[in-house]
Amino acid sequence: MSLAAKGNILVTGGAGFIGSAIVWALNRRGHDNLIVCDRLCEDERWANLVPLKFADYIDADDLMRGISQKADFLGDISNVFHLGACSDTTESDADYLVANNFEYTKELARWSLS
Repeated sequence: MSLAAKGNILVTGGAGFIGSAIVWALNRRGHDNLIVCDRLCEDERWANLVPLKFADYIDADDLMRGISQKADFLGDISNVFHLGACSDTTESDADYLVANNFEYTKELARWSLS
């Protein structure tokens, strides 16, 4: 995996099973210039982050507020791995799913391309 040498790497959903595996794989390739983004809430996902190296952690809502107010909110980001979404197949709140999985992704893509 070849990544841009300059700038930080943003990993959304970084505390989840797959997201933390991406962070782990990036660490194994010598990358610790990572910004991990997630919603830790009350479950045990935070434990996935314990053995990993990263430069910063940001809550998903704080990320969205920040990038919607200021394009350079996170500074120099060279790569984005977007794995943040609700994958709970029992989630029945359609408004939440649209906001979290669809609108969040659109806003992050818009910001990434700007």
